[in-house]
Amino acid sequence: MIDKNLNIPLGISNAIGEVLLMVAMTAMVKLISSEVSVITILLFRYALCLPLLVGVAIWQNGRRALVITRYPILIARTIFGLISLTCFYAAIGLITLAQVTTLFQTITLFVTFLAPILLAEAVGWRRWTAVVVGFCGTVMVISPDTTNWSLLGIMLGLSAPFFGALMLVMLRKLGQTENPASAAIWYNGFGALVFLTLFLMRGESLLFEGKTLLILLIIGLFAGFQQLCLAYSHRLAPASLLAPFRYLSIPFGIMVGLLFFDEDLSANVAIGSVVIVVSSLFILQREKVLQAKA
Repeated sequence: MIDKNLNIPLGISNAIGEVLLMVAMTAMVKLISSEVSVITILLFRYALCLPLLVGVAIWQNGRRALVITRYPILIARTIFGLISLTCFYAAIGLITLAQVTTLFQTITLFVTFLAPILLAEAVGWRRWTAVVVGFCGTVMVISPDTTNWSLLGIMLGLSAPFFGALMLVMLRKLGQTENPASAAIWYNGFGALVFLTLFLMRGESLLFEGKTLLILLIIGLFAGFQQLCLAYSHRLAPASLLAPFRYLSIPFGIMVGLLFFDEDLSANVAIGSVVIVVSSLFILQREKVLQAKA
C-alpha cells in the first residue's frame, strides 16, 4: 500500500537542503573560529533556532508541542547531542573541512559498533567487515600528511561522530513513543540554557563586529531550517532512500575548503573518504535487506 503522505522528490530536496545548510554552517563557523569562542557560537546556534522550532511544533501539535514521557532517554539524547556538536564545532577550527566532514560520517560505523551493546541488535559478519574497512578509511583520513593536521582536532573530530552515534541510538528509542519536534525543542532549549550559563560564567562579550554578529545570527537561523529540513525529509520519504544523500556533505565540504579556505586535499583524505562512504552505504544496504526479511 502506497503512503499518501510520501512525496519522494520533495523529501529528497529537503534532505539535500539539510546537507547544504550543514555545510554552510560549518564553513561559517570556520570563518569566525579564530575570533569567537565555541561557547558563544553554540549559544547563538541553540538559542536562535528555538523560535522557528517552537512555532512549527505548536502549529503541528498545539498544546502537546512539549509533551514528552520518556525523560531519562531524552536526557541521555540531549547530553550526547550537546557533546557531539561541541566536539564538531571545536574541531572545525583545528582541522580541514574535508577532514571534519568526512570524520563525522563515520557515525554510521559507530552506530553499528554500538548497536549490539546498547540495543541488543545482532550484527552479522558482513556489517562487521564493513565497519573494520570503514575504520581503515578513517585511519587514512587522520594520517598526519597535511599542513593543517592537529592531534586535538582529530580527537575532537572522532569524538563528534562517536557521541553522535550514542545520540542516534537514544533517538531510536525515543522515536518509538515521542514526537521528534517535541524532543528537538527540549534538546535545543537545554542546549541554549547550558551555553548561556557557560557564556555568563566565562564573562564573554557580545560586542562583535557587524560582520561577525551577522554570521552568528545566520548560523542560528540556518540551524532551525536545517532541523526542519531533516524532520520533513524523513516524513516525506523513506529513511533508507534518504540515507545516501547525507554523504553529499563530504564532496561539498571538500569543495568549500578548496575554494574558500585554500585547504589542501591529500590523497589519503580523498581515498579514505571514499572507503568510509562505501563502507557506510554497504551497512545501510544490509540493514535495509535485513528489515525486508524481518
